[in-house]
Amino acid sequence: MLAAIRGEGTARIPWAPRMDLWCIAQRARGTLPERFRGLDTAGISDVLGVACHAVRADFTLARDPWDFALRGLGIENHPDSPYRVELRGLPIVFHHEPGAYRTRILTSTGEISFTLVHTDEMKREGISIPFVRDFPIRSADDFAAIGEIFEHLVVIPTPEAYAAFHRRIGERGIAVGFGPLGASPMHFILHELVSQEDFFYLYADEREALTRLAGRMEPFCDQALDAALGCAAEVVYWGGNYDQNLTWPGFFQDEIAPWLKRASGRAHAAGKFLLTHTDGENERLLPLYPDCGFDVAESVCPRPMTRCTLREARAGMGPRTTVWGGIPSLALLPAHMDDRAFDAYLDDLFAEARSGRRLILGVSDNVPPDADLGRLDRIRDSIGA
Repeated sequence: MLAAIRGEGTARIPWAPRMDLWCIAQRARGTLPERFRGLDTAGISDVLGVACHAVRADFTLARDPWDFALRGLGIENHPDSPYRVELRGLPIVFHHEPGAYRTRILTSTGEISFTLVHTDEMKREGISIPFVRDFPIRSADDFAAIGEIFEHLVVIPTPEAYAAFHRRIGERGIAVGFGPLGASPMHFILHELVSQEDFFYLYADEREALTRLAGRMEPFCDQALDAALGCAAEVVYWGGNYDQNLTWPGFFQDEIAPWLKRASGRAHAAGKFLLTHTDGENERLLPLYPDCGFDVAESVCPRPMTRCTLREARAGMGPRTTVWGGIPSLALLPAHMDDRAFDAYLDDLFAEARSGRRLILGVSDNVPPDADLGRLDRIRDSIGA
């Protein structure tokens, strides 16, 4: 996998399907096959004979509810992360009960609260992270309090926690260092702090105030980047979930690209590669990606789930970017793609892959709960053929 990222020739195309959400769903349903019982994602990859998808963390691990106390702010404290985030100097009240997490934070300009839900039904569908039901930003009146909260967040490097993650993955795959889903402060606001519909109104009507809030969040983002780059990871994750409709080209160019350039430049100076999660509709964003400098476009999803073929996505990403993905999740679902169509899809896939240089095959975005695992074996065997 590292050779692919470096642009070197490889004996065969690396194949690293994401199995954590499939595993969570099977556990919740009580249908996890015996051969996978008691295994983490690294162990599952051993059984399947594939590389381990270890991007950011192993989300099948049991979690302390307090890890989600700040999740409504887009901050998740995972035990595999190279840093933890604490709120200092402001009162916080956190309450957890089965299926729900509630947080209240008191600031000098008012109270901020948010609620998360993670029901049994969500777990049966493989959802690993609680869903934000009530966002911390409901209107522009909340900007001052949110800014104050981010100024009281402290990033605490935990390189030993990441090192344990790295050792657990070993040679099975790349233990990609944990970074935030928001690639920039403004993207962070869109992705984490406010409903998407409300964000578009605020971005149109309160742009100046939103920009000031993003400025108050910059020191936190810099601290997170410093901590991620300070661990022993060869590859660091920074930002994700771009889509030409939600993060449209003008927004991406103005609000996201400068921070991706910043993060990639600092990663390269630290001797590391930068990975970003490009799992949406990318057609109109492709011309903007090469200048951002990131090394890996992870979870690239081609036709029939998006408009681009794998060949078009690889060409658009540029010759220096490794594409990780290429297998749309519905290709693993017989109800959506029968065996004949699946075989034809694989033929087209490998024809488009050509040399396989700068390519890591993966499932975009993840192996779904109802996947036919036999198709993972067929992909593995096709690669080795």
